[in-house]
Amino acid sequence: MTYAIETIELVKRYPTRVRRGIRPTTGALAGRRVDSLGRLFGVLLKRHGVFIEALRGVSLQIKEGEVFGLLGPNGAGKTTLIKILCTLVMYDEGKAYVHGYDVKKQPGEVLKNLQAILPESRGFDWRLTGRQNLHFYALLYGVRDIEAKERINYLLDFTGLKDRADDGYQRYSTGMQRKLLLCRALLRNTSTLLFDEPTAGLDPATSVEFRSLLRERLARGEGKTIFISTHNLNEARDICDRVAILNRGKILACDTPTNIQRLMFDQRSLKVSFIPVTWDEQPEEILSILKAIAGVSDITPDIGRDGNFLGISIRGSKEMNVSAVLEVLINSGYKIGVVNTEEPTLEDVFMHLTRQRK
Repeated sequence: MTYAIETIELVKRYPTRVRRGIRPTTGALAGRRVDSLGRLFGVLLKRHGVFIEALRGVSLQIKEGEVFGLLGPNGAGKTTLIKILCTLVMYDEGKAYVHGYDVKKQPGEVLKNLQAILPESRGFDWRLTGRQNLHFYALLYGVRDIEAKERINYLLDFTGLKDRADDGYQRYSTGMQRKLLLCRALLRNTSTLLFDEPTAGLDPATSVEFRSLLRERLARGEGKTIFISTHNLNEARDICDRVAILNRGKILACDTPTNIQRLMFDQRSLKVSFIPVTWDEQPEEILSILKAIAGVSDITPDIGRDGNFLGISIRGSKEMNVSAVLEVLINSGYKIGVVNTEEPTLEDVFMHLTRQRK
């Protein structure tokens, strides 16, 4: 099977600038005696010192048409991985493929199938309109004039920029600039798109609109593969089919957001609120019945100051039979007002994993 993106035990090392243990100096060779050309080269080489591993055996398989999210704290290696896939940085060990093409051996074919959208790489001329900027890049990409006009008109309409296409770029909001950046990335109509923090700096409403554009229009509507590096856990949960959590260069988990939430923790909680009733001997009997249900580990009744039975909190394993719990309560004649189940959030899992030292 050919994947849109596949990495196998990918390793990337960066040399440190100064050898550990050397005191800071004001000049490249300050305080160090160099009495020959050979010694000069030796000093310069030694200043590289040890290596930092930005990626440590990263293996991923991303299917065509999938929306895949890469999560991780600052310095986890997310941007390094994106730059490797874009052929901007070469890896040291392992393999990386884009639609079956080797990133290191076939960079030209890789770039025909992949386009990166990096927030810091706008590169638009502030004196030109949005449409003129796109025409300029279409010319650079070698798109024929007639095809370029049709493609640009389509993309401006696709992203909702049609009415502002002839306004100067300097008049565009941050959200409009991000959409124009997306238009530029789609000029060549590549099958795979890489985003680094796609909604960073956008207001909530624009972020929701942009996420919908990526998932519904590009991934679901046009079948494009979307690879997103993000700090926004809500964003990852809302639009990604699968996510991987990267920390200190290693993949700690890779699955659907829901499965990651469920698999990483063994417990769940259930809270049931009643229309208040008087606490008597019956609740004691009910508590005993509930404790015997498979998966239930702890029960805490909620008793009001006036002695009324307000509700119940139950903790148990992830296999706890919630239906059986509710059946017991309903058959006992209690009028249930609210039922809330609480499971670990994606943020809980992320914090749990990234706090661990690897």
